[in-house]
Amino acid sequence: MNRVLINLPYTASAVPPPVARRLELSPEEWQLEHWRLIDPHLGELVREAACFERRKVKIDRPVIVYPLSPLVADPWGLWAAELADGPEAAGAGRPAVLPRTTAGRALVWPEKDVELILDRSVVPFHQEITAAALRLLEESPLVLVVTLRSYGTMPLPFEKSRKYPRPQAAVGSQPGLTPDGLAELAGSILRSCRWWPELNWPQAEGACLPEELAGNPRVRALGLSLCRGLYLDERTGRRKGSAQGVVRVLRTFLGLLDQEMDRVARLRLDRSLAPKFKKSAPIPSPVIKAARLKGRTE
Repeated sequence: MNRVLINLPYTASAVPPPVARRLELSPEEWQLEHWRLIDPHLGELVREAACFERRKVKIDRPVIVYPLSPLVADPWGLWAAELADGPEAAGAGRPAVLPRTTAGRALVWPEKDVELILDRSVVPFHQEITAAALRLLEESPLVLVVTLRSYGTMPLPFEKSRKYPRPQAAVGSQPGLTPDGLAELAGSILRSCRWWPELNWPQAEGACLPEELAGNPRVRALGLSLCRGLYLDERTGRRKGSAQGVVRVLRTFLGLLDQEMDRVARLRLDRSLAPKFKKSAPIPSPVIKAARLKGRTE
């Protein structure tokens, strides 16, 4: 039984013409923005890893893809928080429009336009995730939504974290959405695959849920960011031969998370059933029965 749902918010580059005209970016600027914010190669790897075989039956894990560029709207506000200056950076996890380009040019939208863009782009994406999670909940008591994204080997000028060298993976957690110990478990899985993971660095948070799911006790969230150097030649933009090894690690990672969710679900079930058994008198063993009879005869 599958309990893991994957969402990819930053792998597509489509921009509706009206939005493209308003952004007024040159072809070179478009290329730069997409190179920094978007990673279609990660989408390819995740789709490969999402396929697995169980009892000789091929199964595809549900993968939900945000179909537009974050230059249109940022479905989780993660890049928007990175590009924001001051207290606005605390809004990660909520949909937003980017406050500026990665080169520093301010992007100003009227409030009514922001609402329209979010309604037409982000809301359908969140609804798709919500519908997929509810379908899984019909068969499973717990569902984990994993948000996958990536970062460059070298810190980019606009990124808040300037530390180097960068880890191979960043596990993203958020209080209230990520269960205690789950982020640590995710890190231990990656370490067992000989990767160097860090918690919420260099990309912070990353555990995201739509509003309709955020308060559901049966739905939890985890973030995972990968260093592009694991699978990509960042000078040419081409996949490395090591990309297939990344697919195997992701497949193992998702499979073990699935098993952990199954274990937690069983524990919850056992706890819910435990009081029912406590109410009834325990059945004595033959040894106890014999001891009681002996006491009566004496």
